[in-house]
Amino acid sequence: MDYQFTEKEINRAKEYTTIFEVVPGSIAEEIGVVPGDVLVAINGKTIKDVFDYRMRINEEYLELSFFLHDDGLQTVEIERDLDEEIGLGFNPDNQLLDKCMSCHNNCWFCFIAQNPKGLRESLYFKDDDVRMSFLTGNYVTLTNLKDDEFERMLSYRLSPINVSVHTTNPELRCKMLNNRFAGKLLDRLKRISELGLEINCQFVLCPHINDGPELERSIQDLYNLGDVIRSIAVVPVGLTQFRDENGLHKLERYNKETAGAVLDIVNKWQKIFLEERGSRLFYAGDEFYIRAERPIPPAVEYEDYPQLENGVGMIADYIEDMDQHLIERETKNLAIVATEGSKTTNVWEVSGIDAYDFVKSFDERISALYGINYSTKCVINKFFGPTITVTGLLVGGDICNEMERLFEEEGKPSLIILSKNMLKSDEDIFLDDMLLEDLKKRLGVEIYVKKETNDLFAFLDKKYLGR
Repeated sequence: MDYQFTEKEINRAKEYTTIFEVVPGSIAEEIGVVPGDVLVAINGKTIKDVFDYRMRINEEYLELSFFLHDDGLQTVEIERDLDEEIGLGFNPDNQLLDKCMSCHNNCWFCFIAQNPKGLRESLYFKDDDVRMSFLTGNYVTLTNLKDDEFERMLSYRLSPINVSVHTTNPELRCKMLNNRFAGKLLDRLKRISELGLEINCQFVLCPHINDGPELERSIQDLYNLGDVIRSIAVVPVGLTQFRDENGLHKLERYNKETAGAVLDIVNKWQKIFLEERGSRLFYAGDEFYIRAERPIPPAVEYEDYPQLENGVGMIADYIEDMDQHLIERETKNLAIVATEGSKTTNVWEVSGIDAYDFVKSFDERISALYGINYSTKCVINKFFGPTITVTGLLVGGDICNEMERLFEEEGKPSLIILSKNMLKSDEDIFLDDMLLEDLKKRLGVEIYVKKETNDLFAFLDKKYLGR
């Protein structure tokens, strides 16, 4: 069948569904498709995104419409086994096959809105795309989807859906998100639950606004949705020094008393969920325990760490992981083969304020194991302001300045260790646009970036134990 497509539809296809790769020996290669050709439609229907593509491609008989590099628009009929891949590869930098949906809210607590001016453009983009929730685990507010698009997303039956709840009170949610459509959330959560799809829930809490009785109300509403709730996490609002100059809503920072009150609610509901559903389900971000000056729960209480990337259980996981790696090496007496003269070697690890005491607690054991002087150094975040205390938000300039100050007091170490989460996920650049390579040049010291605890110990084993 010959299909007709508008110029707009063809141009959109050129932007998002141009073929980057053709798998050798595949159906696509057999019918003559080459990189640079464009997939315009399947069975006469243009492709909205990667989920739409996957749904439409899941047929034995297909009519694929291409805009070919040398022959214009052409439709090819194919028949194949359902488990036989077509062999088309699209732009790996655009998993959606579409433009990412931006956030339509102006949340009181939005961290991106608290950025200083002059950073790279990508740091001001606010993603709120439910499709990215399925692909990368992003949390979304569900405020920028029309009802028909929301139903289309649900029709794929992909689960879990990661939702930024903040509050289930419709009036309060509209205020906090500065969006008159934000109050529809609970209806949408009920619709998701009707289909049996699982939901992970996230709250950014602001003192005296959506905590206390409002938090109790929200958790009760989620409890009423039943077993589809997979996890709930609360994290405290982060406040940079740029709120006032950016004209943002006045908010308080959590202190010992207010953070403790949040943990009391978490503890109450954890007991209820554990007794009735066999899982705690409800967790508080690590910062709440630090602000409340309460012990971090043991790793076992975080179960399978359902919201580790939200800073929920990261310290417990770190402590358990570090301890296991050290015990494994200590019981094998690996330290006896340490490189001669390494006891004079100084190694520094950089940490933010919150994690400092926990990271530093392992200094002596690492020093003894490898025969070096291992020391954790705390860096205060002057770029975003001292109230931003997590390690992952440290910037190159602050690290550089603090290291140079310590050089004058203690001399240069032979090695500095940084965490990967300080850098952009796909590029060695800090949030202040300083390149890792420039930091290395300026400090004149070897820098190792650790991804995980296992990587750190493998690096130290090779460097100081010759293993």
